[in-house]
Amino acid sequence: MRVQPTLQEGSGIARREAVRRLAVLGAGLVAAGCTPLRIVLHLYPEDFDRDPALVDRVLRAFVAAVIPGAQDNDPDLTRAYHDAAYPLGKYASFLAADLCRRAWARHGTDAFHRLPLDERTAIIRRAVSSGGTTARLYNGAIFLAQVAFYSGIYDDDKGCALIEFEGRYRFRGLEATTYPDPERFLGRALTPDGNPA
Repeated sequence: MRVQPTLQEGSGIARREAVRRLAVLGAGLVAAGCTPLRIVLHLYPEDFDRDPALVDRVLRAFVAAVIPGAQDNDPDLTRAYHDAAYPLGKYASFLAADLCRRAWARHGTDAFHRLPLDERTAIIRRAVSSGGTTARLYNGAIFLAQVAFYSGIYDDDKGCALIEFEGRYRFRGLEATTYPDPERFLGRALTPDGNPA
């Protein structure tokens, strides 16, 4: 059996183990500033993976900040973030954790959902302007929220009052869809000699 060489006699740590620890430490430092690595390595509090209610509270505050006039008690407000049909669902926990991390860095509280609207908006604006993967994640989350909210994708009858979208078509009678005097839109008849009648 071969014995691993040590850094110093009696130090108790093998050279390979020291290199491995340094590599993990370096990866951790790099990942702290790199969104894709933070997502892959789950470098955010586990509470966001274990507590869907916490994630929902934070995301509701996020959507209410990016869509002026949206009510945070709307049952479908964050539904698109948890829908398997959309790829953002697997990043919802990270997005909520990142919002709370940014709230802590800016205001000393990790309760993003309790901040005033203007403070939440400032945090989101700063994240969008940061560039890279973070900006793409935030832009995607904003776009998905807008599409889901304004188009009413989860309730065809509901529509969206903010943009005066009534939802699915409802027949309101012929009077609502026709003109009472359609002949006014017709061209004037010509006589055989080409003069108007």
